[in-house]
Amino acid sequence: MRICTLASSSSGNCAVVSHGKIHILIDAGISLRRIKDCLRGFGLSPGDLGCVLVTHDHIDHIRGMQMLLKYHKTPVFSSHGTACSMLAAFSEAEPFVNVFETGSAFDFGGVAVQSFSTPHDASGSVGFTLSAAGKKLAYVTDLGFVTDEVLNAALGSDVAIIEANHDRDMLRRGPYPQFLKRRILSEHGHLANGDSGDFAVSLAASGLRYVMLAHLSRENNTPQLAHTTVGDALLKAGFPVGRDVELDIAPPDAPGRIYEL
Repeated sequence: MRICTLASSSSGNCAVVSHGKIHILIDAGISLRRIKDCLRGFGLSPGDLGCVLVTHDHIDHIRGMQMLLKYHKTPVFSSHGTACSMLAAFSEAEPFVNVFETGSAFDFGGVAVQSFSTPHDASGSVGFTLSAAGKKLAYVTDLGFVTDEVLNAALGSDVAIIEANHDRDMLRRGPYPQFLKRRILSEHGHLANGDSGDFAVSLAASGLRYVMLAHLSRENNTPQLAHTTVGDALLKAGFPVGRDVELDIAPPDAPGRIYEL
């Protein structure tokens, strides 16, 4: 598998996973123009995409979906709740939307896709694992806490793209209104750096090789702080970064590291 985030922030989220001639987009939260520009760097175009997996219906995850479907008619796979929200916004997508039951698994072109529920304030919010040729990716962003279901699904991954949205102290001291702070800190909000560190430790104990921290807040986090917090947690648990696990930060507005498995 070949794995790369194309964008990762509250402004837009998108990643691409390739296995042979199969190319899968996870979320389409950036414009079609930006998707085209990013894919061009991999020698791909939107027409090469086999499908789009959608985690949930927030705009930073589906911003480019309408234009992608209009011009390329790419099959979309989403939970029932996400599908209902998307179709309410642009009903012309209906012929291209394939609904799966949350928690179910399916195969796409030799890539085994497993969905699982994530605790977030969106109807039918999910994460995914993708497996092929004995390798496994966990894609888990936008969740208030790591449930047993999330952890069990992600265990055994070779690569994990996981949320490290905010530092709690920065958020509490920051400029956001109280209602927004409460939403982010809630069990259906976003994952803090410390919780991301605990998640990474559990995955490292199950054989994780690479972890990329995603969906960092521009206002309530910094790449250095997220990296240090998660890296310290891994070190304390006996998995020093650079020896047992490699730790990266997903850029907010550009492609990140390419993982080749």
